[in-house]
Amino acid sequence: MYGRHSNADNQAAIATMENAVALDRSFAAGQALLGLAYVERFFTFVPQQQKSLEEKAYVAVEQAIALDPDESMAHFARGRLLWTPSNRFPHEAAIREYRRALTLNPNLAEARAQLALTYNHIGLLDKALDEARASADINPVDALPRVVMGQALLYAGKYDRALNVWSSNPPDAYSSVTASHMAWTLFQMGRKEEAAAKLSEFLAQYPGDVGGLGVRAVLLAASGKHSEAEAVIKSIAGQKGFGHFHHTAYNIACAYARMGKTDATLQWLREAAESGFPCYPLFERDPNLESLRSDPRWSSLMAEIKQNWERYSKLASEKM
Repeated sequence: MYGRHSNADNQAAIATMENAVALDRSFAAGQALLGLAYVERFFTFVPQQQKSLEEKAYVAVEQAIALDPDESMAHFARGRLLWTPSNRFPHEAAIREYRRALTLNPNLAEARAQLALTYNHIGLLDKALDEARASADINPVDALPRVVMGQALLYAGKYDRALNVWSSNPPDAYSSVTASHMAWTLFQMGRKEEAAAKLSEFLAQYPGDVGGLGVRAVLLAASGKHSEAEAVIKSIAGQKGFGHFHHTAYNIACAYARMGKTDATLQWLREAAESGFPCYPLFERDPNLESLRSDPRWSSLMAEIKQNWERYSKLASEKM
């Protein structure tokens, strides 16, 4: 159930693990899995319930650590609980917990997949691919490693390979990420009509999806439909509780760049970086941001992001 990452599977996982820990309060791995399911619930599906679910997750995760400090799943769950919007995505702390989990259990596929996802967000794309492939080798059922691979290839500008990944991903697993990123990939390849069609198909089923609407804003701005792009941005700009809103913030920045609104672009790029998505290689190469290259404020922002990227690279290179 955990490997597919759909709404129904998440609900089933919570029900199963709540029953399991009710039967055995000393079940450390069960407490950790319950905490993970709570985190995924508010992070991906019901951000409006973040506060109550985050409290439940904290209790479960700390109970798991108290029961068994050497339970690998508990350290993985602690890292996952740290890496959330309310904590402003402390990448280094989360990475240390994931790596602690992997020191205890190198075959913990979930920890490798989440470590890979974190590496993607901070721009360590080659390391993300390595960890995602290792995770997929251990657990080929899990959809997350394929999502990470697709993102890493997209952010690296390897659009053909990224599209192959998105096309092979089950539509009900990480549906928002898969659909919005497939449309984004098609757009980056110059296949704008296909991108718009894919996005319209998805938004017809999920009209309020924040990730999909962020990409729609970029497509509208690139087509010269600036007032429509602004309207979409206005409808989503306040939804920062959504777990991966930082991707939407980046899309909003790209839309504003396409509209020639440099101040707004820089504001939203900083929001994306500071709320969990300081992906230096993507920022550096994305053609959507071409209009910013000569602005000194852009150079200053990129210097700051690059400095952090170099620090993350050193951490990731340390032996576990």
